[in-house]
Amino acid sequence: MRHLLSSVIIALMATGTTAATINVPGDHPTIQAAIDVAVDGDVIVVAPGTWTGTGSSVIDFLGKPITVRSSDGPGVTIIDGQGDRRGVTFSGGETSSAVLKGFTVRNGMAAGSANQSEGGGIWCATDTAAAIVDCTIVENTAWAGAGVMLRGTNSMSGCTIVNNNTPDNTSPSSYAGGVYCLANSIVSNCEIMDNGSYWGGGAVFLNSDGQFINCTFAGNSAVQGGGVYVRNQSPTLDQCTIESNTAQYGGGVYLFVGTSPIFLDCVIRDNIGTSYAGAVSAYQSGSAVFQNCIISHNSTPGNGGAFWFLLSQTNMAINNCRITSNEAGGTGGGLYSDNGLVTLTDTLVCDNTLDQLVGPWVDAGGNEISETCMTGACCDGPDCSIITLLACEAIPGSTWLGDGSTCDDCLSPNAGACCLNEEFRGASNCVITDPVNCQDLGGDWQGSGTNCTACIPPPQPGACCLTSGCALMWQDECLSIGGIWLGDDTSCNDCPDSGACCLCNGCLQTWEQDCLDAGGDWLANLECVDCPPAPELGPCCMASGCIMNATEQECVDNLGEWLGAHGDCADCPQPCFGDLNGDWVVDIDDLLILLGAYGICP
Repeated sequence: MRHLLSSVIIALMATGTTAATINVPGDHPTIQAAIDVAVDGDVIVVAPGTWTGTGSSVIDFLGKPITVRSSDGPGVTIIDGQGDRRGVTFSGGETSSAVLKGFTVRNGMAAGSANQSEGGGIWCATDTAAAIVDCTIVENTAWAGAGVMLRGTNSMSGCTIVNNNTPDNTSPSSYAGGVYCLANSIVSNCEIMDNGSYWGGGAVFLNSDGQFINCTFAGNSAVQGGGVYVRNQSPTLDQCTIESNTAQYGGGVYLFVGTSPIFLDCVIRDNIGTSYAGAVSAYQSGSAVFQNCIISHNSTPGNGGAFWFLLSQTNMAINNCRITSNEAGGTGGGLYSDNGLVTLTDTLVCDNTLDQLVGPWVDAGGNEISETCMTGACCDGPDCSIITLLACEAIPGSTWLGDGSTCDDCLSPNAGACCLNEEFRGASNCVITDPVNCQDLGGDWQGSGTNCTACIPPPQPGACCLTSGCALMWQDECLSIGGIWLGDDTSCNDCPDSGACCLCNGCLQTWEQDCLDAGGDWLANLECVDCPPAPELGPCCMASGCIMNATEQECVDNLGEWLGAHGDCADCPQPCFGDLNGDWVVDIDDLLILLGAYGICP
């Protein structure tokens, strides 16, 4: 019912002409043929089958705000690059209304040298905001972003990115086997598995403040950063699991040069650093934050079973985390700090080998450092086991009774969950007790045999901010259509203003910060029709040769002759090499310019 309601609201918010539905192959024989004739708002529905193409990409959205979706899901609807071309291209100008949904994208290959080959499966240009939903991206190849290259402010949700690799995963020229994020994209509810590269087997963030929410990075491999590699800027990983990845340095995560990411409620476990840093390596990194994270069972034959910090001159923070059961063959099973600055607050560090913490660190209070982790009774309704606090917290609705407690301390099978204080309802504000004691506590008893999951309130719809307006919906629905979800029970009044983002080669309807990040001019609360016309581009004839796609003013500023928007470089005169002042004559004036610059270059 809630999905239907959200769909109705979105439909009522839509503007413009009535969208058409184009069927492939019913109306057009190929997906690209349907895209070529589609207009804004059209929906292209693709039947099951394996779809191939010609040229450099199987399909190119051509900047159009259209939806291309399968009729029966990614299991039976395949975009196949055949090892000769990229799968999907968002070539520029696509707004958040451009949606790719329900395909397997496989065997894509981005041609070119190491600094040109990007996005073997899917490539998104800088000025795109397209959404990628419910897709499987598998066995694609490129030097950068073998699976997906996100250069724009894109969104991706519900996708599986698996077994994508660069042409040579041992080459320092290869980046991101799974996802390469170069802008402020949002990736949610995705699985990124078994991908490979030199830098960042699963994902790479470079100069990006992007967000990964509720994603899993598993089985990826790299030389640096098996799961995730971050350099510069401050991306956020929220509720992510980074497990069973392998790298020479930083089996789970590698942070490099000035980066300040935020890890919230993440689990980093079972990763291997074959040289050092089983879980996280931070080299010359910035003020990274690990908040409410579990870092366990990572290993390395070198130093830093969990964390390895080197030359990090900005204080990093580890707050309310659990660093347990990690192993280093060298030293610093929990944390190894080599001239790094790191502060621990309210953090448990125990059962790591060899040593818990080695090197300088700041104790901000509330930390518990122990060679062994405490064990006690974990009561789960009528069930009980003697385990650590960390293991008990992994059982939904359970209650840990403390170090040294026994199962005899758990209450009778007649006990159940007692939710305390309506204002603070939640599993952490719950005890397992009998109805009489629950009443004395002023709680709400849930019945015999119940556990504390009964005290967790159901999620509530909240404001989903869209460039076209706002609707109340659930988080997964909002993210799937490229919106910004403000949280449970929030109001549309809190949404930021949207407006027209005027770019050199088009316009996006987006928010102010996204526009500034894309290098555009933002017009608050206006439409793209309010943008000034883009300057015409054409060839500029210069003494040293011809420059394509220059504006008239740029050409004049560079002493050239502009041939107009429909000109051609073939119409330029032959280059006049040696002409330094652009007058098409090599004479004493050019010699004087050369003599004036004569000498040792600074």
